[in-house]
Amino acid sequence: MTQQDSNHAEAGYWRSVVKDIEIVNDNEVVFRMAGPDGNFLVAVSQAQGGMEMRSKQHFDAMGPPTMQSGPLAGTGPYQFKERTQGQNVIFERVPYQHWRATPDFPEFEFRFQREPSTRLAALLSGEVQVASLPEDLLAQAENQGYGVVKGRVPGLRTFLSYFCCYFNDPNDLSKGFKYPDTPLKDVRVRKALDKAIDRDQINKSFFAGKGELMIMPHHHPTRMGWNPEWEKNFKEEYGYDPDKAKALLGEAGYGPGKPLNTSMLLQPLPQYAGAEDVQEAIAGYWRAIGVNVESLQRDPGEIAQRSRQQGYDNHVTVTGTSSAQLIAMVYTSTTAGRNPGASGVQDAKVEGLVRQLYSAVDAKKQDELWRELGDYTFPYHGQVSLFWLPAQAVINTKIVSDYVFPGAITGTWTHVEGVKAAQ
Repeated sequence: MTQQDSNHAEAGYWRSVVKDIEIVNDNEVVFRMAGPDGNFLVAVSQAQGGMEMRSKQHFDAMGPPTMQSGPLAGTGPYQFKERTQGQNVIFERVPYQHWRATPDFPEFEFRFQREPSTRLAALLSGEVQVASLPEDLLAQAENQGYGVVKGRVPGLRTFLSYFCCYFNDPNDLSKGFKYPDTPLKDVRVRKALDKAIDRDQINKSFFAGKGELMIMPHHHPTRMGWNPEWEKNFKEEYGYDPDKAKALLGEAGYGPGKPLNTSMLLQPLPQYAGAEDVQEAIAGYWRAIGVNVESLQRDPGEIAQRSRQQGYDNHVTVTGTSSAQLIAMVYTSTTAGRNPGASGVQDAKVEGLVRQLYSAVDAKKQDELWRELGDYTFPYHGQVSLFWLPAQAVINTKIVSDYVFPGAITGTWTHVEGVKAAQ
């Protein structure tokens, strides 16, 4: 992850926080830090960067893993078998008694199918046994006798991220922004876009009312720094009000004679089905207040690569994540000196508070900093808040009886050894 040619999304973080690693023996290493880091234990424990130990012997024999060669040997109940670019990845059960779990199924295939209707057809025809479906198709499958399983831990959330407002130099914020003229830099514009959205209708239409209203993407009553005043003030600051949205655009200098222009980068998300439809609906709300929204169909890999190069100046896209509070804040809102291609609307005070959070290891101090950060960002409209969601999948109950998975760590569809065969 920390090699100079690494394009791992969190390479900058690990390069900056880990000074060196001492190999004690075959099963023990010691991380030496460059300084205090309040997120380090969370980052390692959730394996957000792939902290699993690997076999040096295998690495020396095979070389760096590629998409063609497959991964280095791991310790999971399934092992890599084969893959076809853009189509699938196939795993097989390890040929020995696994130390932790023995999967019910001898083989497991992840199949990439972008269209929800195609996934439903594959489920109904028996080609697949577990599928992620939007609510309308999920209900259709339930009516035909298919079951629904849910992640056991809440934490999946979705919101819109802005690509627009990057510091020229994250280590010297006085050098200003790379795109100083982007309209998304104006908080009145961002507030107008927020107030143009009928979240209740989106929740009913796309999530069958199952979404929990998101007050802010990185704060929640169960997390550090929560201020109940944000919930009380949400309707005034964010609530659906097209007339107020138009007035805010007018204050920012936009109207019928000079419409606001922006682009929606449409992309599917693995975390939940129907993300592109949600984006199109939001683009429709924005058009209703006079915004010219260009809808651009893009591959998620292309979006990720170009965003790391700060190649977008006036764009919006959907985000789905279950990552920890600080990691999500950094990678969607700041550079914190580590992630210059982050999305979000970068801000000097936010940068400073996040840097303090990284160095704070005392829980009370972290809570105070999160509260201060939330109080500042609540009226800042740095992202478009949407919903906290259940992670759910449809199963063919003739083949699968249950699927026990967390549903709230990066990746969402994890622990596939928990897919249980029907008796």
